[in-house]
Amino acid sequence: MSSSLARWARVGLILAFATIVLAAALPAARAQGPRILLAVVDGAIDRSTVDYLQEAIDEARGGGYAALMIRFDTPGGGLAETVALAEMFNNARDVPILGWVGPVGAHAWSAGTILLVSTDLAAMAPGTTIGSVQPVEVGPGGIVPVTDPKIINAVVTAIYEELALHNRSTDLAARFVVDNLNLNATQAQSLRATELVAASPQEFASLADGRRVVVQSNATVYKDFTLHTAGAEIVTFSSSARVRLLEILSDPLVASLLLILGIYLVIFGISAPGHGAEIAGIIILLLALIGLGFSVDPIALLLFIVGVILIIIEIKTPGFGVFGIGGIIAIVLAAAFLAPLRPPRFVVSPDYQIFFLASFLIPTGFFGGFLLFAMFKVQQIRRRAPIVGMMIGQPATVVEGLRPGEKGYVRHRGELWQATAAETLSAESKVYIQGVDGIVLRVSSAPPPAPASSLLRRRFAFLLRRKAA
Repeated sequence: MSSSLARWARVGLILAFATIVLAAALPAARAQGPRILLAVVDGAIDRSTVDYLQEAIDEARGGGYAALMIRFDTPGGGLAETVALAEMFNNARDVPILGWVGPVGAHAWSAGTILLVSTDLAAMAPGTTIGSVQPVEVGPGGIVPVTDPKIINAVVTAIYEELALHNRSTDLAARFVVDNLNLNATQAQSLRATELVAASPQEFASLADGRRVVVQSNATVYKDFTLHTAGAEIVTFSSSARVRLLEILSDPLVASLLLILGIYLVIFGISAPGHGAEIAGIIILLLALIGLGFSVDPIALLLFIVGVILIIIEIKTPGFGVFGIGGIIAIVLAAAFLAPLRPPRFVVSPDYQIFFLASFLIPTGFFGGFLLFAMFKVQQIRRRAPIVGMMIGQPATVVEGLRPGEKGYVRHRGELWQATAAETLSAESKVYIQGVDGIVLRVSSAPPPAPASSLLRRRFAFLLRRKAA
């Protein structure tokens, strides 16, 4: 009977476990009706923008959204990143991409204009502007417009192709780039740079409902959608920790400061080793290289390798804990960049990404805390006065008796020590430590003589004892 109950209990546990797994694997119940994922580009367009919008496209694709809406409020950005994003928009054939410049007072200049006309359906809020697409160079003399015909023609051709793909006015391509044309919402709609004027994402979704979106080149159709977005729920997209960290590092001011700080720390660490400045400098220099545009994955992998090496050095040659702390910081940063949750292989929610990173980093944090505690205890021990030198002159108790020329044991502060004596001493007799030979104490029944005072101290005491004449 008991075996039968145990068998049924096991079956119940298996069923309960299977239910939990299925409940976790199945998507959560969602509200009825269409949903639109809203991504925001409200700063300079750089490589972090590429990663951010790639994650947004994959989230819209995997999350069952009716469309991806991108809100633009940007002064522009890198040309290479802009071309990559426009190509990304065109290749997202199963996701309608809506571009909206807003709210009131926003603008999408330069690269922002190219991205806006690269979306499948474009709208602007009243009081917004687009245009000024002529490329510029930032140098020691400030911002200088690019006049090289080779670059100008390339940009004109790029924006021309995007306008043609999305059935917009190609006459605006040269005017945007060569003449730095600027348009407000009404002008952009009337000149067929955009399709709609909408004051909010909700109004844009309402106006877009029922519209057919076709992206084609000659006879090749890349996209063909009929939008169903009336009353759609607008869900704001939240990027991964990797993209947020990359966004901070990609700021030109932050990247430049990190580069200068890293160089100075390496120089200081080499000239005055032992403080860990060179380790911090190497890590900061690697982060600066990421911010300056170098490929993320190789540098993140290098950060991970550097972190492991530093921890091994800390274990092999324990010191102040500088190597261990530097290694932990390097591994944490590498984990943020290398977390295997990025699209296209993984399309998971930001909450799960945070949970994954937490489960990966918490053990590292515990190890770091243990390392800091161990370093603190080592420093405490190092600051203590030497115990052996302080033992001379202190009392001890003979344990089993001592004879001249033989070793015995004495008890000092509750500890047993080997001891020798020049006289016979009975058990439990009180002795005094005269000296220390390695780990063997020299004891005697007579207390050691008081240390002789220094000549300077004796003269000072003599002056104090002199009586006034």
